[in-house]
Amino acid sequence: MQETAPNVFFRETMSGGLSLGTTDPRQGAAQGRRTPFTFHATILVDDVDAFLDHPEHTARLLARAAYSPFGQELYVERGRFNLFRPGDAPRTRLMTYGLPFVSGGRAYYLSGTKTVHDHAGWDMWRDTTRLACQLHEGEDERGPVVGAGVLSLGLRDVLALIASMGSCLPEPEGLQARLRFGEFFLGSLWQLYAPRLLSLPNAGHPLIPSPW
Repeated sequence: MQETAPNVFFRETMSGGLSLGTTDPRQGAAQGRRTPFTFHATILVDDVDAFLDHPEHTARLLARAAYSPFGQELYVERGRFNLFRPGDAPRTRLMTYGLPFVSGGRAYYLSGTKTVHDHAGWDMWRDTTRLACQLHEGEDERGPVVGAGVLSLGLRDVLALIASMGSCLPEPEGLQARLRFGEFFLGSLWQLYAPRLLSLPNAGHPLIPSPW
């Protein structure tokens, strides 16, 4: 399933309205309520130290997606996840997702961005749980935009994400890797939910949860 046993891995599920024929995520979300795009992803951080040190904070992403106009079994094998890249505006950071897949012999690429502003409270929660997406025709985001929408996850999804977090490292290194990544990823939310993780055993290799 993977070339390298990752230091940290976790699962994330997001879903929301997406409509073809628009380039605006909000408009696509409103128009696509009856055609949600859903993905179940496994995100793999091969080296936690390198991930935290590099400003792009890039990890691998595997996913199984479903979208009624294209099919219910869309597989993403070479996706990417970037956590808290610097944004163009002051005091903003970006969480970006890239999901390439094939449907009907055609290549598509779902690019998604969470724009996180450096402030606490409800806005912080909203920033980290809503993904503005554009669907490109082609193998990457350089292709023409053929659809757009907004995907989201709720509190139960966040708890499921935390519960799915594991490591291929032996203990106690595995626990330390999960704690370092979790605090960087979830910030103040981590302080609230970390005790749940501390009570969970390390999932360990080879029990990496598969998106398929």
